Amino acid sequence: MGNVNKPHFDVHPSVVYQLGESLISDAVQALIELVKNCYDADATYAKITINTGDNQKVPGAIYRAHNGQIVVEDDGFGMDEETIKSGWLLISNRSKLALKQSKETTPGGRTPLGDKGLGRLGVQRLGENLDVFTKTKDGPTYHLAFSWLDFATAPSLKDVDIHFERTSHLNKPGTKVVISNLHEIETWRGQQSLKKLEQELSRMISPYKQIRDFMVYVEVDGKSLELIEITDRVRDLASIRYTLKFDGKEFTVFGRARLDFFRPDRPSDAEEFALLAESDDGQRFFEFLKSYKLGQSYNLVRSSSKKWFVEFGYKRRFEDLDKLEPNPKNPKELANPGPFYGEIDSFDLGATSYRQQSVFDTLNEYRRHIKQLSEIRVYRDGFEIRVGRDWLKLGAQWTSARSYYGLKPDNTLGFIALTARDNMDLEETTDREGFKDTPYYRNFYALLQDFRKFTEKAQELFRRAWSDFKKKRNEEIARLDSRKDVEDISRTIKKGLAEAASHHRSLETFRARLEVSFQKSKTVMNKLSVATQVTPALKSQVEEAFASLEPLIKDAKEVIPRIEGYLHELGTLKGMGQVLEDRVDSLRQQVDDMYETVALGLTAEALSHEVFNIADALAKRAKSAQTRLRNKGISDRTVLAFIEYVHSAVMTLRKQISFLSPSLRYVREKRNDIVLEDFLMELEAFYRDRLQKNNISIRIITKNRSLMIRMNRGKMSQIIDNFVLNSEYWLKEDLKHERIKAGEIIFEIDSPFIRIWDNGRGIDPSVEQTLFEPFISMKGRGQGRGLGLFIVKQLLDSEGCHIGVVPERNKSKRLYKFQMDLRGAINE
Repeated sequence: MGNVNKPHFDVHPSVVYQLGESLISDAVQALIELVKNCYDADATYAKITINTGDNQKVPGAIYRAHNGQIVVEDDGFGMDEETIKSGWLLISNRSKLALKQSKETTPGGRTPLGDKGLGRLGVQRLGENLDVFTKTKDGPTYHLAFSWLDFATAPSLKDVDIHFERTSHLNKPGTKVVISNLHEIETWRGQQSLKKLEQELSRMISPYKQIRDFMVYVEVDGKSLELIEITDRVRDLASIRYTLKFDGKEFTVFGRARLDFFRPDRPSDAEEFALLAESDDGQRFFEFLKSYKLGQSYNLVRSSSKKWFVEFGYKRRFEDLDKLEPNPKNPKELANPGPFYGEIDSFDLGATSYRQQSVFDTLNEYRRHIKQLSEIRVYRDGFEIRVGRDWLKLGAQWTSARSYYGLKPDNTLGFIALTARDNMDLEETTDREGFKDTPYYRNFYALLQDFRKFTEKAQELFRRAWSDFKKKRNEEIARLDSRKDVEDISRTIKKGLAEAASHHRSLETFRARLEVSFQKSKTVMNKLSVATQVTPALKSQVEEAFASLEPLIKDAKEVIPRIEGYLHELGTLKGMGQVLEDRVDSLRQQVDDMYETVALGLTAEALSHEVFNIADALAKRAKSAQTRLRNKGISDRTVLAFIEYVHSAVMTLRKQISFLSPSLRYVREKRNDIVLEDFLMELEAFYRDRLQKNNISIRIITKNRSLMIRMNRGKMSQIIDNFVLNSEYWLKEDLKHERIKAGEIIFEIDSPFIRIWDNGRGIDPSVEQTLFEPFISMKGRGQGRGLGLFIVKQLLDSEGCHIGVVPERNKSKRLYKFQMDLRGAINE
């Protein structure tokens, strides 16, 4: 008896009312939640009818259409009495979530989209009154009705007035939801509001047929809304297309590009493109593209489809991505977002591309349509998850110089398709405004950032390849040896132009003689024209005139071919001038690319001196403080221990700076004799403390103890430092994910070689061909500039030494061992 009055928690009905207002961000999203319920009921369609007048009434409804009405009906499996009581009327019943977690599906084979049991409360966002008619295949029709206003005034949930009865107003399986006395009726009124509604629904319900097996029809005040569909005719206008597929283990990106994609924007350049590339359907250009190492690493092939010019792509194992987060339920595993699929198209909005299509009547219409649809959206079973217009940061990467050729937000559209079944761990926020920030979502985002990084590199390669191809063709036309440098070309042009003065003098002498002979001939011709007979004297004059012409004709036969040859040579020099301009442009680009690196080096050098001064001052202050404490007889262990710690930290900092400084100044310093075994052991001692904290060690194998080279110590330090830092980074990743128990970096001295490797996974296959190119890195964004091995190669080349990768693979079937050939620096 005492338990009846035992204190207990209860919920006031107003809380339900407030939940309904706060759960859903806006009226359109609330409408979509109702459509999702239709989908979860295995319906083939959802029909939405909106009336903003006061005279509409659905047969059987107890609430009139005061201040507008929304009707959502479907042909799903409906609800029986038990489902109504345990589902609709039991707030936050999560039966759909239980179905998903058990990997079960609806009778129609769908995995429910809802999982929180709160979506029905979002109906409160739309209007005050609710009538629900529902019928199962073999069961009766039920009518449920209530007013949300009652939740604000009833003393308890059981006091909320619920109308529930059997009815005959629905004679086929399905559900009809009627909402009246609308809250935000202006959302559904007026041409501008309807256009916005049309656009919002077109975004939120997938416009891509291939990821939608469910139709939605909308009518507002008797007018049907035309939801936008992205048809194949429009998509086929794309200049480049990507297909993404993640099967849970491997991430595959497949790209296709049209020949139009490579066409320059300027009309004069476009004409040259037509002559050099389009004249043979791009065959010579494709062969040039294949010669690029980066193109080989992207598996570049000629497309078998007439629509596309080239195909390319890459594959990466999920575990090979950098900085992935562990599964919170099992830290030994990665937080896997589950399989997904995507297609992304990029369009050229220029006038030339417009002229080559027949879908749009005007250039403005073409541009407006693509920009209206532009966005990479995420859909779960055909329904959008709002993630923000440029959630992949395409705009941010486009603003950087090296990413100018990447995807642009205003002319790129596409989708990422998720399913409730495969991507259950990618949870949406309660208000449906994006994903919860979890390890699963962050790893999902990392996959897509890897894709974005790939598009930057691939499209930059393609755009620059055309420029390089054009330069090569100019060199061929100029018959110029590609091995000649700018100075050689300049000397050739200078020499050719210097001959112009000599040819000018020859022509001037010939012209003067020709003028004299012409005047003599003119005089004789005048006399002949008036003479009645040819006298001996006149005949002699004619013969003299002809005699003066004879040597001129002979000289002309020599001078004219010589001038023709020189003019032809000038034509060649004109081609050389173009080549010289191209070479200067290339040098300017290289200078621009390296400027940031040089600036970084100067900053680091200045910083090293500043840090050294700070460390020196800190050491003096610590020593002064320690002296004062001793003089005053203070023996506080904590304070003294702290001062000792400061001493130790300063010594370590000084050691680091002393190591860094010569690396920055090696250009200005002299070469030293370096015994490699002693040098490597010294560096091993330097790295030891830091590496041991991460369970990493360095092992030195010496097959030749006397190997000595002559090189600047700072330069050699920088070379070794690049290898150690690179190995350290990837070994820490392997240790983090428990792929290895301890990390080890090995240096093997075997005259004239040093071989370097570690016990990590090895070199990612996607960069095998381009390891020593600049800006090549598989590290996460902000973790590396991709210049380490490029700088190592440049430093070794400057000493007549070389570096390569040993063609030997580890247990992961990857290349892993580097070899430095130091013959150019051996001190003999």
